[in-house]
Amino acid sequence: MSATDYGLIGHPLGHSLSPQIHAALLEAAGLPGRYDLFDILPDQLGETVRRLGRERLGFNCTIPYKEQVMPLLESLDPVAGRIRSVNTVWRNRGYNTDYDAFRHDCPLSSGDHVLILGAGGVSRTMAFAAADAGCVLRIVARRPQQARDLACAVQTACPAADIACPEDLDAWRRDADGANRWIALNGTPVGLWPHVAKMPLAPDDLSFCRFVYDTIYNPVATRLVLAARSRGIRAKGGLGMLFGQALAAQKIWNPQSVFPEPAMAGVCAALEAEIWRQFPLTVLLSGFMGSGKTTVGRLLARQMQLPFVDLDQQIEKEAGRSIPDMFARDGEVAFRSLERRLLEDIVRQPYSKILATGGGALTGPDIAPVLAAAPTRVVYLDIQPERLVERLGRGRGRPMLAGKDFGQWRALYDERRPRYLERADLVVDTAPPADRVAAFIWQRLGLEETT
Repeated sequence: MSATDYGLIGHPLGHSLSPQIHAALLEAAGLPGRYDLFDILPDQLGETVRRLGRERLGFNCTIPYKEQVMPLLESLDPVAGRIRSVNTVWRNRGYNTDYDAFRHDCPLSSGDHVLILGAGGVSRTMAFAAADAGCVLRIVARRPQQARDLACAVQTACPAADIACPEDLDAWRRDADGANRWIALNGTPVGLWPHVAKMPLAPDDLSFCRFVYDTIYNPVATRLVLAARSRGIRAKGGLGMLFGQALAAQKIWNPQSVFPEPAMAGVCAALEAEIWRQFPLTVLLSGFMGSGKTTVGRLLARQMQLPFVDLDQQIEKEAGRSIPDMFARDGEVAFRSLERRLLEDIVRQPYSKILATGGGALTGPDIAPVLAAAPTRVVYLDIQPERLVERLGRGRGRPMLAGKDFGQWRALYDERRPRYLERADLVVDTAPPADRVAAFIWQRLGLEETT
């Protein structure tokens, strides 16, 4: 090992992105060195910290050692000392770069009403940051006593802070007064890959919120973030904070080095792509026949550099004949059975992809287990019925529409649309040109904050 090496201690480390981030930062700054993972047990902590202090220029700490490492260090930066949490070590001194990274990525102002979900390590950082900013702070956690302990620690450091711990979300809802004023900060793992269908708040709770910040970064946009964005609420995921704390650590370890802004934007883009690679997610495009799922899907896949799969094409390939022929020979029940089986097979394949589904693929009553079989995101391409007439004509090649008049088309549309909306993580208007629709979806699924 050399004095230009770095590393991360924690347990378990799992799919840590730290090596990729720090390798990219070192390369961008023209610095030598490598970054290694040290997945250690508690009884190895003392010896590991002493060894890394001798052999490494610097190292990071993650759960469960952010507090346990402090007695092993010679000194603490004031922020780390107040928060009682260390994530970066340099020359046997402990720092907390999460704090500044969060404040930069999620600016807060005096008087903001802030709801923090969870009372673990990242919630601790956010609570101190919110109190320092002069926010009205409420902490709700699955274990209420843990929330109260955190509130006590923050109150001791910030005696003037307005802070309380509702017993649960119902108590917070009563306190919210129906006002659209809250900033919701998620510090829980709810929604973390691969359990991406979960949300730490109910969708109706978003009516109380004007901004949502989710510290989860895999997936880049959690269901909570997408639900907020679909309602026109500003929302961000935690990738910016993850990148920010790593960059701040590098600046501590290499104070004379320059990290160029254009290169940093490239590092963020590469990091987002790496998350799509390491944490497979299938983006399913749903919607009525003629909504543009295949056209938009191909464009979106090209923009995101992901594979594109057309479910109808896969069905025809498997059956060896066209879909109209399948309907004519075997009937709709047989077609739906094959459609469901292939859909489940495709979403289970362990790589990220864009999947264009058939108009009825996600409308069946038994589709929930299929979507739960693997991490998915459902994007509903919403189209007005009048535009369908322009696009579909007489419905040639579409067995569900062939021979039907507009009134019959409209009845099928009205029947399916509530099901599309029920399944959707994101609803997109297809009125703009297809390339703009694809770009909009990519933006909403990604790191960039949108309104």
